[in-house]
Amino acid sequence: MVEETDLTRFVNATGVRRRIPRLIHQTWRTNNVPLQWNASHYSVITKNVNEFKHYLWTDEKMHAFVRKHEPEFYKNTYITYKYNIQRADSFRNVVLYHLGGIYIDMDSGCNRPFKDLLATLEALDPDSPHLLAFPTDDGFGFLIDFIVSTAGHPFHKQLISRLHLFNYNFLFHYLTVYMSAGPLYVIIQERLFKSSEQQAVRILTSTVTDCFVWRGEGRTWHTLDDKVLLYIYSKGHRIYRQPKLFVIAIVIICILTLFFKWDRAYAVLWVWIRDAEFKFKKFIKSVAKFSKI
Repeated sequence: MVEETDLTRFVNATGVRRRIPRLIHQTWRTNNVPLQWNASHYSVITKNVNEFKHYLWTDEKMHAFVRKHEPEFYKNTYITYKYNIQRADSFRNVVLYHLGGIYIDMDSGCNRPFKDLLATLEALDPDSPHLLAFPTDDGFGFLIDFIVSTAGHPFHKQLISRLHLFNYNFLFHYLTVYMSAGPLYVIIQERLFKSSEQQAVRILTSTVTDCFVWRGEGRTWHTLDDKVLLYIYSKGHRIYRQPKLFVIAIVIICILTLFFKWDRAYAVLWVWIRDAEFKFKKFIKSVAKFSKI
């Protein structure tokens, strides 16, 4: 975790090597930013104008970038996504892996120059060539609306390499977006990723994130089923008071998921098996190497 005290201790640290590119990446369909995001978009640019280079990636530019840098992923997965938000979510992994810097959603604004956060992250892990940070969501892992990363981070490579395994329709639009390339996909992969001193993954506390980022009106991709699921989630305490109805609903959802989407579960299981196989082979090599000493 990156705490507010870390900002105080490390923001003015000297002699720290810069590793995070001073780049800011944002995405939208065209160069015409919607009026509702003018304030947030403008704050990101103006508060970092002297320190960062800003990129606004349109759909056309994103297609060209992914096609050039990840041709296999582009051909087999990127262009096959059903929803444009899936391409936008997956693109942030591609652009941060190849260029590094900061990704921030269009509905998020800037409270304080990002250079202070980058200086803190670089001072916290002075010897690590790979740095990565996500904001916490205070309960279920982290968010992906604001990401700080060095170029070439192994975690982004892992994310890109496994996106095709999750490119399925998970019954609901909301779950499909979240599981295929969105926050839930990233959280699952983070659980499988081995963080170390050489490839750090940091989580920003809400206090730290709020120092630099404010959030406005977003979720332009949400549909009716998304709103229904979010409503059920927000009213969960009332649903739990009707246990019979709740159990029946869960059973129906599970049956539908198992009957129609068993291959999705297989894809997730396959990732876990491959990860366990890799760790086992690594363990065997370590034992063999030790026995030769």
